[in-house]
Amino acid sequence: MQDSQRGVMVMCFKIQDGNELGTVKLLMTMSFNSVVEDVFGIDQDDIELDMHLVRDLHMNSKKQLEFSNAIADMFDGVSVDFSSVKTLDDVFDIVVEQEFSHIPEEAFSM
Repeated sequence: MQDSQRGVMVMCFKIQDGNELGTVKLLMTMSFNSVVEDVFGIDQDDIELDMHLVRDLHMNSKKQLEFSNAIADMFDGVSVDFSSVKTLDDVFDIVVEQEFSHIPEEAFSM
């Protein structure tokens, strides 16, 4: 949507699940998908969180290091232990948990 008086593009997002955490997770998904696109060369429209890192994305040790560094760059130094994850969804859950571990849960309640 464009604000015609200022010529500024404004993006609108609907709060998911009735709380702000849902909205934040939506925005983080967009950033996360951007990282996946850059590292694995897959179009964002084709990314599904249930994709298996090795089987579907053919992640090897070089791609794992690249993915790990890209996640750390995008998400304030978040570190992922890839020995405990299998899918993009597993990685995304770790990113969300680490990014918001210092914020009390009640901060996201409405």
